[in-house]
Amino acid sequence: MPVNFITSNDSIDIELPFKVKAGPGAGKTHWLVNHIKKVLSTSKRMGSYRKIACITYTNTAVDTITKRLDTSIDRVEISTIHSFIYNNIVRPYLHFIASQYDFNVKYLDGHDEHFISRTYVKEWIDGHQNLAQLRNPWTRNQLLRLENNYKALSNWLYSIDYQINGNDLEITVDNSKAAYDPDKPRLSKQNCLDILVPGIMDYKKIFWRKGRLHHEDVLFFGYQLIKQYPFIISVLQAKFPYFFIDEFQDTSPVQTAIVRLLAQRETVVGVIGDKAQSIYSFQGASVGDFEHFSLPGQQEFVIQDNRRSTNEITNVLNYLRTDITQNPLRNVSGEKPIIFVGAKEQAYADAKAICGAEVLVTLSRDNPTVNAMKRLYNVSIPTENLLDKLFDKDNPDRVKVIVRCIKAVELGYEKNFKEAIKEMQKVFVNITDKAARRKTAFHQLSKLLSERSAFAQESLYKFYELVKANISSGMPTLTKGAIKQFYDTNTYEQIALFVDTDNDVEECKTIHKAKGDEFENVLVTMNNAQDIRYLTSPNLGAEEHRVRYVGVSRAMQRLFINLPALTAAEELSLSGLFDIRR
Repeated sequence: MPVNFITSNDSIDIELPFKVKAGPGAGKTHWLVNHIKKVLSTSKRMGSYRKIACITYTNTAVDTITKRLDTSIDRVEISTIHSFIYNNIVRPYLHFIASQYDFNVKYLDGHDEHFISRTYVKEWIDGHQNLAQLRNPWTRNQLLRLENNYKALSNWLYSIDYQINGNDLEITVDNSKAAYDPDKPRLSKQNCLDILVPGIMDYKKIFWRKGRLHHEDVLFFGYQLIKQYPFIISVLQAKFPYFFIDEFQDTSPVQTAIVRLLAQRETVVGVIGDKAQSIYSFQGASVGDFEHFSLPGQQEFVIQDNRRSTNEITNVLNYLRTDITQNPLRNVSGEKPIIFVGAKEQAYADAKAICGAEVLVTLSRDNPTVNAMKRLYNVSIPTENLLDKLFDKDNPDRVKVIVRCIKAVELGYEKNFKEAIKEMQKVFVNITDKAARRKTAFHQLSKLLSERSAFAQESLYKFYELVKANISSGMPTLTKGAIKQFYDTNTYEQIALFVDTDNDVEECKTIHKAKGDEFENVLVTMNNAQDIRYLTSPNLGAEEHRVRYVGVSRAMQRLFINLPALTAAEELSLSGLFDIRR
């Protein structure tokens, strides 16, 4: 298939499907917004009530496109793929197949994270069709009462997902997760997991009977609905004659299958992406899906420009990849990117001094580093994820309440009160009246926030006592053992470092959250000395290298990189592109 080179200002035929490849800062969003405006002004198929569907991967990108479309926004539906499928397929039509899956649509209210509940696991095991086949050391009691077995079983259940097999969508579970510790033996495949697998769908139905929809279920039910009721596709095609997907390299195979079904008739489908920015494999995204995506009559284009960065930053990006050489469209010479070697606090102070009154955004690989940069803690970041350790050690019914309360407090602490109250409401799901549940959540959240300064540096056990006394008296008691020691020896503040508050407005972000955005001045932090390899031996076939590439490519005017250490040989190899300061 011939590939055409275009600029971000060029226009193409609006009635043919397309695939556009472009590197970071190439103007993909600029091009897409202009293409949407061209469709709105010239298409003879839009009519008065039809809309353009514009799908992107992050809420940040949704906001960016929304702002740029401005007055045209009422004729374009901009959303993430999960939101689009939930709002246009699952929510209006789930009742068609609800009885097949025992789903109680009466209580359907959005989609949520999959929390493992001991109560639900027990209910599932006790009703399992193969219960009698379980043998020592994985009998019913041994799975539910021996903590290591139960943790392994919980980790296995948490890995439930769905994958395409031909034209069918199958429920899957990852046997490699069936261990209480990655370095310990897993539950036996033959003598335990294979016996339990036939009942996996029954486990999901325990949630569905209560109207609880997990994030992964959105794609499952969306796919099932359009396969069983093809008229839904006709409805969507009638409403959306154009379906454009930005950041297509982040799309999962299930999402791609749904897109192909939409493209079967009159809807014009266009996809935009960059394989070097594919960083969501942990959510099922596949680089190959974008590379091999093709539709009948599809046009293919490449944008080689960089509209975002200075010449010096563009030189770094071209050094990191070989498949696309970007032309710095601004042709503006700026300051040489700087590598600060040493502590991240000092690197931040030095970069801030250079930027003066200008905003400096710090981008980090993980949430603990982001939170540490937000608050400029003068403590080292724990080398292990304490939140994961808490989930691994603690009673599922207790940890669910504790973590939801912590997340609600941290959201409120960052002034994101809407999401904080929403999170707090999950603690009070037993209150069926929505208004009463929201009111209770508001009052309890206010109480916790008012006392945050008092418990922040205290042990997590102090926070547990506060929550049990005032919010969830029915929460399992915490009295002794390794988990009690964990609550005693780790502070609330240390655990809160690992809570993802989904905050998209702070000047400190994860690289994943910053994707789709751009900033005048960027400091990319690195925690480990070996992270330097993405600069000394770049390999964008490796996802970790792609993550770092995405991070440095957000910078428009100044780029700073912080590394804990750098050898003399490494400094010499990088001195041509970077100003290195120790």
